[in-house]
Amino acid sequence: MLVIGTAGHIDHGKSAVVKRLTNTDPDRLPEEKARGMTIDLGFAFYTTPENETIAFIDVPGHERFVKNMVSGVGGIDVVMLVIAADDGWMPQSEEHFQIVRLLKIKNGIILINKIDLVDDEWLSLLESEIKEKVAGSFLENAPIVKVSAQTGLNFDELQTYLNKLPTQIKSQRDIGKPRLYIDRSFVRPGIGGVVTGTLRGGELTVGQTVKIFPADVDAKIRSLHSNNLDVQTAVPGQRTAVSFTGIDKDILERGGVILSSHNTEQLFDNKVLALAIEMLPHAVVPLEDRRRMLCIIGTTEVEGEVRLLEKKQIMPGEKGIIFFKPDNPLYALLGEKWIGRLPTPMVTIGGGEVLDYLPYFPRKKNYDSYSYLQERTNMNLEKLILSELQKEFILPKENMLPLADYSEKAVNNQIKNMWQKKVIQIFEGHIYFEKFFTEAINIFKKDIEKHLEENAHLNGLLLEQIEQIVSYEKNKVHIFLKYLISTGELLKNNDKYIPSGQKMILKGAVKNSYELIMRELSEKKYTPPTIQNLIHIGKQARNAIRFIVDTSQAYKCGSDFLFLTDVWQEIILFVKDTIDKNNELKVSDLKEKFEMSRKYTIPILEETDRLKITARSGDVRIKGENFEN
Repeated sequence: MLVIGTAGHIDHGKSAVVKRLTNTDPDRLPEEKARGMTIDLGFAFYTTPENETIAFIDVPGHERFVKNMVSGVGGIDVVMLVIAADDGWMPQSEEHFQIVRLLKIKNGIILINKIDLVDDEWLSLLESEIKEKVAGSFLENAPIVKVSAQTGLNFDELQTYLNKLPTQIKSQRDIGKPRLYIDRSFVRPGIGGVVTGTLRGGELTVGQTVKIFPADVDAKIRSLHSNNLDVQTAVPGQRTAVSFTGIDKDILERGGVILSSHNTEQLFDNKVLALAIEMLPHAVVPLEDRRRMLCIIGTTEVEGEVRLLEKKQIMPGEKGIIFFKPDNPLYALLGEKWIGRLPTPMVTIGGGEVLDYLPYFPRKKNYDSYSYLQERTNMNLEKLILSELQKEFILPKENMLPLADYSEKAVNNQIKNMWQKKVIQIFEGHIYFEKFFTEAINIFKKDIEKHLEENAHLNGLLLEQIEQIVSYEKNKVHIFLKYLISTGELLKNNDKYIPSGQKMILKGAVKNSYELIMRELSEKKYTPPTIQNLIHIGKQARNAIRFIVDTSQAYKCGSDFLFLTDVWQEIILFVKDTIDKNNELKVSDLKEKFEMSRKYTIPILEETDRLKITARSGDVRIKGENFEN
């Protein structure tokens, strides 16, 4: 189903044109009929001789209802710009034209209506003016059809054009990410809450569980209705009515979104949008830092605060990047089009594309970290992937752009193509761009090396320690470590990581404490001070003890004692020789041999039990499982 949206100034005959084409009056509200103008969106359907359906969305022309106009044209395939012959190009003609241009609508037709009210000379002048207005835009080569909705003049020409459209224009893309921006909600007796909208991005099916945003509620689709028919599946581009099972109608509000994806946590966690903006040439004011703005995406209109990237203000006709923090959650995919209006005065100032979601307003000192956003202006998929790698350095393939306006298949195909051309590399299912990744990995290595230089007594770092000293998220730390181990730049010894070639050295207070501790252990070989007493030898005694143990100069027996390594080996040898000779070892054997009290003998034997060199049997020790090792 193709969707055509009307656009144009109030009272230029948009609704009359749709009514003559479809025999349906799109002005459905009593207030609209009473006032003789479209206030909200109207809908009607046209069937071609080949039985193809074209949906018409009739949008309001009055400047007070521009937000309704924006919500109407956001999901259309073709715009029909209607201009009254007797009025000519008017303020809302210009505003609507600029809005559909900013929304990147690619196809259009220009209708000059009410030609029965003017002469040919005037009509020719008007046509020249219109061509001048749309020069250089997507409407530059659009057909101009001159009609009269009142008399039906030249409607056969218009219908001939419409009948060819389904074969000439592709309907909206199915990217497997359906979203329906709610433009109407109501209660149907016997059915319950119903919403309507133009379906974008994918299919919806009866029985499917969807997410209602921003209420963040799961719902099951009870029925689907399109073009006056019940359907099992609704496809992109269709005007669709959706009813739900057991859902409170109060959460089904205009501006909400029906989604298939339940991956909305990222949207609630990242409450600031980075937006590319193109200011309208005739915007009444520049956009300034910290100004309030209305952002319209689909049927959602949210007010919020603006912060500017680099500039203090963006002038009419200029382009730039802004950060927008909406007062309420706002759903959009990366690449989605948006329109900006001022709350006071109520005027359209510009629009553009959604570039990213961020957790908070960036600080100006960190603006260099957001240079990747520049790559997303004039966005295509390859640029988007590269900019994501510039931002994230390395990503699992399955995590690449889940909230982008591209299908998973398209993303995977682009990744494959870029990998084959050696634009990007893949490591253990993770994608990276060498330049950005190398910069990040070098910073990562320097953080580790710097910490070890400052703590040279360490023979490596535990994972938990690395996570604390580097400036990267835990998931990045894990893959960085794997990569550096694979290249040999990092070594793993048991549960510690150390750069290849890194040497342990002692200096300063650690060295002084080390010398004092080693002297104590050497002078009292079999009856050393407790570790707790050794800690009080100097300020860096703990680090000195760690160095002594890590370099195997001493053995830590339980939690209380250190024995020099050769002393500990002497004790173990005596234990084994005694058991070999007597088939057992008594506590008194250790006491007499090394002239030590139970303060030492019991911890020593508890440690040999733990090591399974010995095993306790009553009051004596016998051979343990590891006795021969």
